[in-house]
Amino acid sequence: MAAADGADRGRAERGLRSLTGSEPDVAQLLAARSVAVVGASATPGTLSWRPLNLLRRYGFSGRIYPVNPARTQIEGLRCFPSVAEIGEPVDAAIIALGAAKTADAVRECAAAKVGAVVLPAQGFGELGPAGRAVESAMLADARAAGMRIVGPNTDGIGNLSTGALLSIQPLFDHRMAAGDVAVITQSGASAGSLIARLSAEGIGCRLYASAGNEIDLGLADYLSVAVQDPEVRMILSFVEAIRRPEDFTAVARAAAELGTPIVLIKVGRTEQAAQRAAAHTGALAGEDKIYDAVFRSLGIIRVTELSELVAVAKFYLTRGAPRSAAVGIMSVSGGQAGAIADGAVGAGLTVPALGEPARDSLAELLPFGTALNPCDLTGDVATRTDLATAVYETFDADPAVDTVVYVRKALTGDAALRAAESLAAAAGPAARTPLAVYAMDGLIDDAELSHYRAHDIPAYASAAELFTAVRVLAEYRRRRAVAAPPPALRPSQRTPLSAPGRTLDPATLRSLLAGYGIAVPRGGVVTDADAAISVAETMGYPVVLKLDTPQITHKTEVGGVALGLATATAVRAAFGDLTRSAQRELGTAEPVPVLVQEQIQDGVEMIAGIVTDAHFGAFVLLGMGGVLAELLADVALRPAPVLPEEAVEMVSELRGRMLLSGFRAAPPADVGALADVVSGLSRLGADYADVLAELDVNPVLVRPDGMGAVAADALGVLRDGEQ
Repeated sequence: MAAADGADRGRAERGLRSLTGSEPDVAQLLAARSVAVVGASATPGTLSWRPLNLLRRYGFSGRIYPVNPARTQIEGLRCFPSVAEIGEPVDAAIIALGAAKTADAVRECAAAKVGAVVLPAQGFGELGPAGRAVESAMLADARAAGMRIVGPNTDGIGNLSTGALLSIQPLFDHRMAAGDVAVITQSGASAGSLIARLSAEGIGCRLYASAGNEIDLGLADYLSVAVQDPEVRMILSFVEAIRRPEDFTAVARAAAELGTPIVLIKVGRTEQAAQRAAAHTGALAGEDKIYDAVFRSLGIIRVTELSELVAVAKFYLTRGAPRSAAVGIMSVSGGQAGAIADGAVGAGLTVPALGEPARDSLAELLPFGTALNPCDLTGDVATRTDLATAVYETFDADPAVDTVVYVRKALTGDAALRAAESLAAAAGPAARTPLAVYAMDGLIDDAELSHYRAHDIPAYASAAELFTAVRVLAEYRRRRAVAAPPPALRPSQRTPLSAPGRTLDPATLRSLLAGYGIAVPRGGVVTDADAAISVAETMGYPVVLKLDTPQITHKTEVGGVALGLATATAVRAAFGDLTRSAQRELGTAEPVPVLVQEQIQDGVEMIAGIVTDAHFGAFVLLGMGGVLAELLADVALRPAPVLPEEAVEMVSELRGRMLLSGFRAAPPADVGALADVVSGLSRLGADYADVLAELDVNPVLVRPDGMGAVAADALGVLRDGEQ
């Protein structure tokens, strides 16, 4: 029983912070009061006709200057032969010309001191080096004049609330209402299609930008202004590549701070999609798991389809973000009640058991039904038009339920309409548990739908989209409450790292791990068999012997590890074998260091590690040990650093996590200690992100609960140039 989060409502106006440095220019462009249409045409339906038509169609009240040397007027407006001859300040120009003529028009606009230009033409950087050279020349002309560029390869930019719509997008021919959503994308076609889908659901768009090739202004610049606009409650985006990660991160953090959700599609999950994203905009798409981890850490909601963007917006803009993913289901069909419950659980939601007061109430309300969640309203719903309302109020009073799903269909006569009227009025107040309607027959009569919309009740034709909206918004709300991890060290506080090659000396690495609270097995480094036996007998058998030189990074591949050594004789023999293998591999007769360690026999094998991304910094990885991590891709990834609580959540994402909870009578493993290892490793990664390329701790042996976790082996590799 919980109303959705209303933090987005009634926010006070905010000043425009400098997050990317381009906010004033973007804000001025979106508030343009004078617009030139270069290449304007009087032929309806053509690309060069549309910008002029859209400005007038959307009620732009500023000055419009068509530019075309072949015309003296277009649609009653004076037409100028060149931008220079306008003779008045021009805030923005949209250049409705092909690629061959665009560069000259940019130069002309720069000379005329136009504030910004929008370049819809294709055929520049996305086609290769020659196109990028033209882009560079256009950018040089613009910068010399202090002029900004949107695109090229853009559908446009606009503020639908003022009519300042500088676009060639045909979908805008169908008047789209202004609203409180911003649509910021790198794909113009996706932007237009998304706005059309929103409009069909009664959701208006305030700000719109199609970033295109981003040779100047880019995705982060538009996002920053949208995030800081007090009239924007939610941002929807379609992203192919993040070209300026630091700016994007700063904007996303501001969005989280201000309570403005960013919901996006990021293409590139598959190799084919990643290649297509690069070909489309001339930018490389990053590793998808890295993006997933970044978005999660920044509170960004990621979905996969345009329909899901709309589904999330529809729920959030009416009911906010639910407190949890726990749903109560009431259905006019008993069969659908079970099917919807199955679908909800499969989508990552929970269908909690009801408390005793709720069960007692349902037993009274449903003499022919059962007092369960999901709840079958039975055939009585067709004759008792207040039944759905009464069941909703029962769910509303139960603290286990944070969203109620009403599975409806057309009923006899006007029963569905009267049920909707009563139910919508009861569930409408913001303090009530969010209600969402699923039309199992695929549509809702306009009269019935009007009741739901009047009371801010979202209705869906797809149960899967409804479930996605509830799940991602509940997660968004939960993550906003997560505490920030400790800051990374300043470089002066660190232990300097160096190595003759790029591989860290194993002893240095063990010391480094210990400095972050990560335990390693007891042991000692030796160079002769007698010393190895002495260390083993001091610790007690069994022991492990392994080569301990940075010159051999994959010890098992050269026979450099011996396990389960239980006697002095076994240690002596293994020492000889390891030494000969190493000398043969290294081409030397010199002694090779060997590490003698106690053998941990009661640990679950895990793998943990650090990898640094050139754009987003250090990430910590956790996976099941052995072949499972690679074979099943069973890993969790987060930007470093993370708190132990976040590390526990990483464990919960692993498919093999049951091995840690006492699988097949084994004792439960010390997950808390594993979380401390992951957290410590993540802090190490964050502190050394500028010098460390990767660090593998494999295996981490997680001992029975209360006995800790140890890093049995590790490999650290420095970035190029750091050795």
